[in-house]
Amino acid sequence: MVTGERTKIIERTLKLYVAALSDAADEVGIGRVCMDRGIVPLSENKRMAGFARTGKLVRSPSQRPYDEGQLDTFMSLATEAQIDDLVVIDSGGADDCSVWGQILTKIGISKGLRGAIVDGTSRDIAEIDEMGFAVFARGLHPGTMRGRLDMESVGEQIVCGGVTVHPGDLVFGDADGVVVIPQDKIHDVLLHAEEVVNTDDWWAKKLDDGEDPHDLHKEKPIP
Repeated sequence: MVTGERTKIIERTLKLYVAALSDAADEVGIGRVCMDRGIVPLSENKRMAGFARTGKLVRSPSQRPYDEGQLDTFMSLATEAQIDDLVVIDSGGADDCSVWGQILTKIGISKGLRGAIVDGTSRDIAEIDEMGFAVFARGLHPGTMRGRLDMESVGEQIVCGGVTVHPGDLVFGDADGVVVIPQDKIHDVLLHAEEVVNTDDWWAKKLDDGEDPHDLHKEKPIP
């Protein structure tokens, strides 16, 4: 998918909301697309959409000097990102260190990165907020990953928030949570999601006009 097409998809997505894509995915017949409720926005910016750039971390071997090359590989998540990518990280269940912070954010922004999701923890949120970047994770932790986690893979299938994520999947987060839409279902889901939003708008107008909800439901079922 070329850059211009990716950008247009993101623009369409950001006119919607996560719940609409979730409903649309049900209509299309996709399996689970919603990350679990533990993945929440940590940053003031609570809206982001982009194409998954995946990374998986595992526990470092005990009593082994830290290999700085590991951090070099980890940085490639940001340094080799393409415009409209969104980093999605499986941190292997670690809750004793952070895997995303201000330096990676600054690098990522310069590459056109649209956000970061961590199945784990992040840090430097005050500084990240100053940059207007969006970070979703399970919580905050000030500790470094250095000596605690190693990179297992970059650009491979992972599981984040209980959802399988492939590189290039559409990822969309807002205050309600995060959805992941498989590449081959993006267009179908967006079409259905746009209809969900149109129906919501129709309901809102009718309710503002004082019409009976039960009559409305007969005419156009609530999304």
